[in-house]
Amino acid sequence: IDFKDMHERLRRVSIADTSEGRLFWSHDSKQLAFTASVDGKRGTYTISPPDELKPKLLTTETGSMATWLADGKQIVWLSDGTPASVTAAGKTTKYAFSAAQAVNVAARNGVAFDQCWRAMRDHFYDGALNHRDWNAVRRKYLPLAIGAIDSQMFAEVVQLMLGELNGSHMGFTPTGGNRTDSTAWRESTAHLGVRFDAGHPGPGWHIQDVIPGSPADKVAVRLKAGETVLSVDGTAVDPSMDVTTVLNGRLDRDIHLHIRSGDGLERDVSLRPIRFSTARELLYEKWIKDNRERVAQVSGGKLGYMHIRGMNMTSFYRFERELYAVGAGMDGIVIDVRENGGGSTTDHLLTVLTQPAHAITVPRGGEVGYPQDRSVYATWRKPIVVLCNQNSYSNAEIFSHAIKTLKRGKLVGVTTAGGVISTGGTRIMDQGFLRMPFRGWYVLGTGDDMELNGAVPHFELWPLPGELPAGKDTQLDKAIQVLTKDVKKWRKRPRPTLTNASDR
Repeated sequence: IDFKDMHERLRRVSIADTSEGRLFWSHDSKQLAFTASVDGKRGTYTISPPDELKPKLLTTETGSMATWLADGKQIVWLSDGTPASVTAAGKTTKYAFSAAQAVNVAARNGVAFDQCWRAMRDHFYDGALNHRDWNAVRRKYLPLAIGAIDSQMFAEVVQLMLGELNGSHMGFTPTGGNRTDSTAWRESTAHLGVRFDAGHPGPGWHIQDVIPGSPADKVAVRLKAGETVLSVDGTAVDPSMDVTTVLNGRLDRDIHLHIRSGDGLERDVSLRPIRFSTARELLYEKWIKDNRERVAQVSGGKLGYMHIRGMNMTSFYRFERELYAVGAGMDGIVIDVRENGGGSTTDHLLTVLTQPAHAITVPRGGEVGYPQDRSVYATWRKPIVVLCNQNSYSNAEIFSHAIKTLKRGKLVGVTTAGGVISTGGTRIMDQGFLRMPFRGWYVLGTGDDMELNGAVPHFELWPLPGELPAGKDTQLDKAIQVLTKDVKKWRKRPRPTLTNASDR
């Protein structure tokens, strides 16, 4: 923070927010108090601008909803949820209290249910409420809500009411729930970083493959496909046993394996396991790498592959970074939004993929093109094909519809989920949070609601059971075939002859 500048800007302001925390201005003492971490120590600090700008620790306590009181020269706030004060000298006082409250649970449930019912009645994106008799729906579920014995049962009743609308992007999350100590360890099923052959008869677990970057892939361990795990921490294993009996426990422990290699030699190794979620992340990166290699191999190195995991800025930034690496020297890109749960970045992606071309530039001795530094984002104007499936949701569906509507490329895969509504929400008393769809999306040209109306691919094909686990992706192969054909047409497009001013 530039505190000299802040001094001038806060001269007439009592409270202001900054990225560093909360600022409180004391007019009479000319002190600025703020919460921040200074040299790694979190607390409330003071300075006296414009001359004394080195932060001084006032108290290790921090708070919210702070107000400066000239009477007593003190800050009053909520500290850890408790009313408290801190003086200019750093003396802190907390004012703990308790208040007993008798609640008529049935009456409270009834009021909370009516708030949910009324919120959907007044704000659901379809004013006809999908042609449901909303008053009849209230009569049906209100008695159940009143009789709910706990928050989970109440939430289920609200969910049943929402289900009558047969719409997406809805839900009710009750307040509270089971709380556990975040510092306490939890029993987890450890992942060794390998996948086993389900058809192996035994003894032991036969390693089908090793996940790149996993503990089993480390130099000190280096397990290999074709080897067999004979025991885990001294307990013999076989395909018929429940793996949790030997793999459950703390994650911060070493697991000892007895291994037999393909040539019959045996050895002992130790490794530190990972979570299943970590293994899934590693497998995701392997999946992308395998798909990228498959596309390059089939296309003779002329096509690239990119997967968009979610319609969020993290995924978009990755898309931006990879566009240069994946697209460099390529004639087309396969863009994959299968398994994409949605978000809000379709228009960012379309800015990359549909930026209008209005000129051609050529530096001396250089290639024909357009300078990327003049564009909002790095752009891609060459052919694309988009992969989508039944697990492409929400904004991923909007993206798929847009590619068809704008005729930017072909869709390959499976019709998307048909769950497209902009969603918001509202808090319902102290009972929970109601998710509420408020804005519909309609296909330009036809005017069709995208809700319950998924994007239909130009080429629709379902993978057969067992194909994907076996490494066979018929949708990806079809996408390569379609894009190769589109690239051939693109190469034959008419192009102007460039004429220098000196040649006219």
